[in-house]
Amino acid sequence: MSKYIAIAREVVSSHKFVQLSAGWCPDCVYSNSIWKKFGVTDKIFNYDIAEVTNSRSEWNEIRDAFQKATGSRNLPTLYVDGKVWGTESELARFERNGTLKEELQKIGLVD
Repeated sequence: MSKYIAIAREVVSSHKFVQLSAGWCPDCVYSNSIWKKFGVTDKIFNYDIAEVTNSRSEWNEIRDAFQKATGSRNLPTLYVDGKVWGTESELARFERNGTLKEELQKIGLVD
C-alpha cells in the first residue's frame, strides 16, 4: 500500500474543505481564481502535489492514492467533509449557469 493512501485519507478527513491540486495545473489556477473571487482561499486546505515532490512518478503515485482513498485523482478536486464535491468542471458549469454562489453556499463555503 502506498504511503500516500494514508496521507490522502488523513488530509481529506482532517479538513472541512480540501483541494487536491498542482501549481502547474491550468484547471487548478482556474479553481484558485474562484476561491480568490469569493474570498475563501483561507478556508480551503490546498494539497498541492507539486509542493510535495518534483517527481512526475510520485505525482502519479499521489494521484493514484487519492483515487484509491477517495474515488478521484482529478486535478483539481474539491472535497467537502471527506467526500468528493466536484472538480473544475462543476465550478465552470455552475459559473456558466449563474448558480456558483448558491452552490458554494449550500456546502457552507460562502455566506
